[in-house]
Parts: sequence; structure tokens; C-alpha cells
Amino acid sequence: MSVRAITAYTTLLFVLLYLVPLTMRPIVSPDESRYGAIALEMLHSKDWWSLKLVGLSYYEKPPMGYWLTAVSMAVFGENAWGLRFAPALAALFTALATGAIAKRICALPHIGLIATAVQLTLLFPWVFGNVAILDGMFSAFITVCVAFFVYGATDPERRWRIFFFTLSGVAAAGAFLTKGFLGLAFPAIIAGGWLIWQKRWRDLLLYPLVPMISAVFISAPLIIEIHKHNPGFWDYFFWVEHVRRFTSPDSNQHPEPWWFFLPMLPVGAMLWTLNIGKVWSGFRTSLFRGCGASLCAAWIGLPLLLLSASSGKLPAYILPIFPAFSIVIAISLLAYFSKTTKTTFTDQLGRWLLVAAALLSASFILTGYQWLYADHLWRDNSTWRFGLLALALLAWAALDHWAQRPHVAAHRLMRMAFSPAPMLMIAGLLLPDALIEKSKIGVETLRAQSQDLAQAHTLIVDANMATCVAYSTKRFDMTFIGPGGELDNELKLPLEQARFITREQVLAQVALAQKTGSVALVIMRNDLKAFHAPGAPTPQSEFIDGDVSVALFAQAK
Repeated sequence: MSVRAITAYTTLLFVLLYLVPLTMRPIVSPDESRYGAIALEMLHSKDWWSLKLVGLSYYEKPPMGYWLTAVSMAVFGENAWGLRFAPALAALFTALATGAIAKRICALPHIGLIATAVQLTLLFPWVFGNVAILDGMFSAFITVCVAFFVYGATDPERRWRIFFFTLSGVAAAGAFLTKGFLGLAFPAIIAGGWLIWQKRWRDLLLYPLVPMISAVFISAPLIIEIHKHNPGFWDYFFWVEHVRRFTSPDSNQHPEPWWFFLPMLPVGAMLWTLNIGKVWSGFRTSLFRGCGASLCAAWIGLPLLLLSASSGKLPAYILPIFPAFSIVIAISLLAYFSKTTKTTFTDQLGRWLLVAAALLSASFILTGYQWLYADHLWRDNSTWRFGLLALALLAWAALDHWAQRPHVAAHRLMRMAFSPAPMLMIAGLLLPDALIEKSKIGVETLRAQSQDLAQAHTLIVDANMATCVAYSTKRFDMTFIGPGGELDNELKLPLEQARFITREQVLAQVALAQKTGSVALVIMRNDLKAFHAPGAPTPQSEFIDGDVSVALFAQAK
């Protein structure tokens, strides 16, 4: 298998796993609808500096991630593809930077392309590369920053060192402008820990200077401009989003115990975690002999300690650690398979388990699946889903058999990376519609009503549904019933607080708004009964789906 063939395999992996699934599942709330609404508001208002969420000041993150999403939606359209393309592209850049680092620190053949393929097929990078949140873009900036620093620190020529360090600083600035000070802390502790491990004390004092200057040079003008358009942003962002989240987060900031990330690591490294025995065997005989061990140890251990010390935790926070795992897995497995071509019982057992699961799924079509409550999970016909699942599992098993045939280690690993592709491609189609819609799919619930909501003269919306309504209707001029959820941001600006009403004020607000035009009401917990009481405004039409209720009112005569 030539370099061109391996490159073609890697490109096909990215297309199948990251581009094809972009439109295969609903928009998830609150995260995807939130970031989609912010980007849409930038596009529609043509104000790229003010940080607004449905017209309210929103100071949780700097604007880089919103800018990238807005550009993507401007190019590809205001749809799921445009919303999710930026994270998918970020996953590709992360994988390419991972491969570049592996190639720099290890002389094994095809190691860069193998590490790229492993990174693309780890579970967490794949999941967050298909979801419109900022963590994938943040991880890309961090990985590119580390890649350029490694190239600079290992290049013998001074002019190239300065060039690579400068680009490292540019990437660090991108990470900082995406999620804040962690974008500077992560590269600093990774690079610093790596140089300390190697006892390069002089380099520790000199090498970080150029990236620091470069990062400040890029960030400073943008920081000043952001401050001009968002007074108080940096004060709120530093104290609330960093200091308080690190020390004593509230319920909205996901407090978790210190060990929270430890079980996330093997889960996030699936599907390659299943080869842990081979990884360990190859790791002992290969990685510890070069500088790769110190870099990967610093990259995994130090950010993990920093994140574990914080009280606020989410699984996506450890996404920037997985490029180091990809390098460890790629180098270790390449070394292992270079010494043995033997197909183990475990390899064959996994394949037969896939076949058994495929046959079981197919049997449900023939014997009936009512006892599985499948029709409650999938509101449309469940038969085709079981058939699709069976075909995907059989394809996985066949590709796994195909992957065990080559005797060349690089060829075998590329085929191993490709094996689960059919299953990952269709994963979005197998999500249980009923369960998801009832929990976090507000955008899909409102799809049929989005045009009526967009045309209403006045929008009155439960604060917990505001981003779903904004994303669905492209409107940001609504009155909120709340505060609640992400709109309760502690800024409490007087002009913005005037847009909020209590649940007790809804009837009066609807009646008042009817005097000037039609009214659309989106409320939670299915409590439209109050509008059927004597004297209450009478809805022209009603729609109820789960906990979401929509009522349309005509203008009062």
C-alpha cells in the first residue's frame, strides 16, 4: 500500500465519518441551537463583535467559535450542514496535526497517516466532530499549537524554529479566542512538561518567548475590539467562567468529583481501547525509546491533572488530550504488528460477536420486536432500522476479516481504522426519535410551526426554549418567560431584564400584544389550559408535543 493509497483511505474515512453524517440527525438543544442562534444573529445583524444570544448579552465564551460557525453557515447555508461543518473540519485539522507530530517524533513508516486515521476513529473525537459545540474547534487549535511547537523545538535551524514557534503562538491565540485562558494554559503545560522531562532547561526559558509574543500580537487587537463592543465581558468571563467554575461551580457549571475524567478516557478512546493488550505490548518496546514518551506523558498527564482539579467538568473538556492517545496507539500498534502478523483468538472472537449481533438484529424483523418497545423508541417504522443495523454489523465484521489479512503492519492498521466506518456512518439514523425529542430536541419539535412563529408580530417564549425558537425562526426579538436556563446569565442588565415576564404575567402580556398584531406563544410543561378560562385570550390554533406547547393568537379586533 503506497502513501497515496493510505492518504486516499484517510480522506475517505473523513468523508464517510464526518461529512456524510452531518445531516443525519436532529439539532440537539441546548448546545447546538445555542451556538447556531448566536452565529445566525451575527449573520443577520451583520454585527460580528457583539456577543448576543437572542438579543441578550452572552459572555460565556470569546467569539472565535461563533465566527467560524457563522462563516460556515454563510457558505453552506443556514442548515445542519452549515452548523456542523466547522467542527467536522476542526476534527480533520486535529487529526492532520496529530499525524504531523507522530511523524516528527517517530521514524516508523507511515506513522503520520496511521496516527491521523486513529485520531479520526476514536469515539470522542468522532462524536464531538459531528456536534456543533466549541470543544472540537478548541481541540484543533490546541493540537496545531503543540504540533508547531514540537516542530520548532526539534528543528536544527534557528530561522525555522522562529517560524514554527510564531505559528504555534497564532494557534494558541485561536484557542484563547475560542474558550479562554485554557487555550494558553494547555499548550504551556504540555510544552513546559515536555521540556522539563527532557531536562532542556535553557530551552524552557527561551522557546516559549516567541509563541507568547505571537499570541499576544494576534490576540491584543481583537481583545480590545471585543471589549469596545461588550463592556464588562472580560471581567465576567474571567471571574465567573474561569475562577468560579474552577473553584466552586453552581449547578449550571457541572460540578463533578475529581475522578470524573478517569473512566472517560477509555470510553473516549473506543474503538481502539479493545486493542489495549497489543498497545501495551508495543508501547513497552517502542515509545519509551524516543522523545515520544515524554511528550505524550506530559500531554495526557498534566492537562488531566489541571482539569481534575477543577470542580466543573464535562466529558468534552478532555477532548484535547486524545491526540496524544492517538499517537501512543498508532506507534504502539505499528511496532506490535511489525513484529507479529498472527491473528489472535480475541481478534476472531470480536468478529464473530459482530456477526451474532447482526443475526440477532435481523431476527427481530422475522420474529417481531414488539417486546422491545421499538415502536415507542422510533415513531416511524422500526423494521428498516433493524435491517440497517444488521447490515452495518455484517459490514463491520467483513471489513474486520479483511483487516486481518495483510502482513504489512501499516496496511493492517489502516484497514482496522476503516472497519467500523459503516456502523459509525449510520449511528445518527439509529437514535431513538421519541426519547430524544422528549429530552433535548426542541428544534425538531418546532419544525412544523417555525414558519407561523416567524410570521407572528410578537413572540412570547419560555426562556428554556428561546434558542430553539431563535434557531428555527431566525428571529431574536422575543419576550421571555423566565429567566431560566442559559438566559439566566447573572448580568441582569436593566434594558435586557425588561424583556422578561413571569408565568403569572403571560395572559396579560398576550392580551396586550394582540392589540398591535398576531401573537405566538411557546411555553413549557403543556399548560395552555389557562387560555380556555372565561375572559382569557382565545388561541387561533394550538400545538402540543410532549412538554412543548405552541399557541397562535390573531390580532384583536
